[in-house]
Amino acid sequence: MTDKNMIDAIERRLAALEEMLTHQSLAIEELSQQVHMAEQARERLAQKHKALFEIVQDIEDKTADGGAGLAGEKPPHY
Repeated sequence: MTDKNMIDAIERRLAALEEMLTHQSLAIEELSQQVHMAEQARERLAQKHKALFEIVQDIEDKTADGGAGLAGEKPPHY
């Protein structure tokens, strides 16, 4: 292999590696954004879960005494 052929081969390999690096960098950035969005969604769900848990706890506390706390309350559809 001549020096010119060897240099051409190295340049092609280098170009291919640069292209792969660019694609991988883009893929990593996209995955990072998706992880960030998933974390935000998880945090929102955790907050909703906490709020619902507190509502259930409140209902359980009101009904623990035989439901006397709910006797005067109208159902939500009234």
